[in-house]
Amino acid sequence: MDRLLVAVITEGIVLAFVMFVVVMLYVRYFSRKRRSALALAIAFTFWDIAIIFLFVFRLLEYLVINGLILNPNGREYGDIGVMLGYRFSALSNIFILIFISIIFSQSAMFRKTGMMVPLIFAALNGITIGVLIGGGIRLWPTPQYSLFPTLFHLAMTFIAFIALIVFTRQPLRYATVRWEKAGFLFIILSGVFGILIYLSFALDFLFGDNVLGIISGGYTPFFFFAYVFAIIMCSLAYIGFTMPEFVRKRFKEAE
Repeated sequence: MDRLLVAVITEGIVLAFVMFVVVMLYVRYFSRKRRSALALAIAFTFWDIAIIFLFVFRLLEYLVINGLILNPNGREYGDIGVMLGYRFSALSNIFILIFISIIFSQSAMFRKTGMMVPLIFAALNGITIGVLIGGGIRLWPTPQYSLFPTLFHLAMTFIAFIALIVFTRQPLRYATVRWEKAGFLFIILSGVFGILIYLSFALDFLFGDNVLGIISGGYTPFFFFAYVFAIIMCSLAYIGFTMPEFVRKRFKEAE
């Protein structure tokens, strides 16, 4: 099967899965009205919007390449989708740190600084958004994402997920109930898989046609690994934060 078509199908599957997680997070928020649940739901909403753009423009790219629709302006639909996706992924990063600042508001850092750290982080992610908007306008109708915004966005995303891992370690150490420990561990693992998502995309960018060309034809195995990690990350984040009754009951029975 054409690797581009496999990429379209893969993104469609992940889009549907993340959309389900987003709906469940909003259900959780409206049932308990917790700010942390809303922040996490918004973070995943922006991430899901990013996947929507990736999926839609990847599909358009497939239709153009196979002659099913015309492309008189020679638009690079795949690159347009990535640039739009990065913008919403940057917004997702901001709300991940807001989520961390809310749920760990009693930590020494957030007690002293309040929302200052998330605001600084938001400004830094704004650089990614601004560079991508500028590049899109300057190079329209054939915008191309370059190495700088890719690496900068990668760094910002790593900071967000590393912060999630670091701040969750302390309550994990002090948790005494088995299901609570499992919840914190799931959150930490979601951060690990979040890093693996973007590391895989970076390796796809590096080893594919964009830079080194070691794996030609586009869509290296790293591209598909990223989406496998995405499903795992979303699952772990949702279970770790909400701890559904059937999961909690399973760990209680094991005690």
